[in-house]
Amino acid sequence: MPATPVLIVGAGPVGQLAALLLSRHGIASRLVDRRSEPSTAPKAHAVNPRTLEICDSVGVPAARLRAAGASANDAGWVRFVGTLAGPEFGVLPYERQDDNALAHTPFPLTNIPQPKFEAALAEAIAADRNIVFTRGVACSGLVEGASGVTATLETEGGSTTTLDCSYVIAADGAGSTLRDMLGIAMDGPASLQHYVMIHFEADLRALTDARPGVLYFLFDPKTGGVFIAYDRAGTWVLMHPYDPDAETRESFDDARCRKLIEAAVGATPPPLQIRNISPWTMSAQVAERYRQGRVFLAGDAAHRFPPTGGLGLNTGAVDAQNLAWKLAAVLKGEAGEALLDTYEIERRPVAQVNSEQSLANAGKLFDLLFALHGTDPARTEKHYAAMETASRPPAELAAAVEAQRPHFDSFNLQLGYRYASVATIGAPDLAAACDVDISNYEPSWDAGAHVPHRWVVHKSARVSLLSLLPPDRFTLLAGPAGAAWRAAADATGTGALTAESDFSDIETDWSRLTGLPADGALLVRPDRHIACRFDKAVNDPADFLKRQMAQILAR
Repeated sequence: MPATPVLIVGAGPVGQLAALLLSRHGIASRLVDRRSEPSTAPKAHAVNPRTLEICDSVGVPAARLRAAGASANDAGWVRFVGTLAGPEFGVLPYERQDDNALAHTPFPLTNIPQPKFEAALAEAIAADRNIVFTRGVACSGLVEGASGVTATLETEGGSTTTLDCSYVIAADGAGSTLRDMLGIAMDGPASLQHYVMIHFEADLRALTDARPGVLYFLFDPKTGGVFIAYDRAGTWVLMHPYDPDAETRESFDDARCRKLIEAAVGATPPPLQIRNISPWTMSAQVAERYRQGRVFLAGDAAHRFPPTGGLGLNTGAVDAQNLAWKLAAVLKGEAGEALLDTYEIERRPVAQVNSEQSLANAGKLFDLLFALHGTDPARTEKHYAAMETASRPPAELAAAVEAQRPHFDSFNLQLGYRYASVATIGAPDLAAACDVDISNYEPSWDAGAHVPHRWVVHKSARVSLLSLLPPDRFTLLAGPAGAAWRAAADATGTGALTAESDFSDIETDWSRLTGLPADGALLVRPDRHIACRFDKAVNDPADFLKRQMAQILAR
């Protein structure tokens, strides 16, 4: 076996989380990134509950991440405005950030600029002896052999070296070099809209204190785009649409971008400093396959979504969680190679749903533009001017704003995804499972579902049930009369917890909660998804559990 078990290419959030998750299983990795310094562009900002739960499980405290993000009061609203200082045509809440979310997660969504998020992960990586992290190194070649992969690594100075590893995780972003190297195509539209991202620093609190928010969609036809308020006191981005056939990237110089910002603000702004100007293209694509031999795509390398939904980074985080425990099980000889096939089987359908929803969200925003501007471009400004001076938004505009609500409330997409593969025994049909109301999350204890968060009493403390499920092993949750299952778990080296003994639900009992009898049990995977349900006693629980585990682990 090669000395390096896993090479991870790309040190964004997904690559870093993959390294930390592997380390929890005792698996060493080499993490490389072509950039010599971390990116300072704010990029993603929404870190959802599931991603926070994953972070907390690998020693990056979710409470610390939430404290570093914007407050729910600052980042709890989406506003539809003419300009930042102009009229407001509607407002919607942004995701579930209040205490009501605590019924379903210990960590409500937070808004934190991606550089801050990455820095918190990098701090944990620096303290982890299982991870060797090197910047300024790109992967320029892969050659797969019978027992591993030889990767060619190239420094910024042009020197090259080779590294032998067992597996490779390609987490090198939307423009993945490794994906192209492997010849893996993307399904879906590659070019939906073009934008220039203008990252600037300015204190715009005086203009927004009365209307705090995280997103300000701009509908004055003389400007357009959206403001993202990462920190109203300092960090902002203006996403401005442009036509690459009529305008060049070079035309968006500092002077022009300042004028665009001033027009979008709609008033004389305070002093501002432009940090970065970068064009990008909106797409909605999912890789046709996630695996080629010993190389796996993860994160944006596997899927590219419109930003309308905040699902990209978070989908990638769960990719890392799903893949890490499976790689670890195979590398430690606990599972067969076929287990790795379930990574694509389980994660690609989730990415497809998230891509389609992100695309639908973008389409509804275009509908809103039509409601604001009318269908006749020659009369757009006149139509908008009438809207601007109206005492209240017309009915069609109010309806178009209300139609955006699911875009900013994807709670079920964040928490309700489930899997159906040979690594989940008795899971419901995936097609039905993916046909979801994106906002209405109904906790499920079915096979394939993620164990729901519950507040339980454990050792006299109120904790989330999720915190009792370690990310590095299977755990058997036994009912209060499940002593035989508990003994079977002990006999097979599986972790176990018994209801009413090791933990007690604060609000209800085991059977009402899970739908299982008192002598039933649940087998939970390291990624906290339910592998199977045991709804009755069997003659030889240890042998039965052993056989179920063998099926799940493809051995």
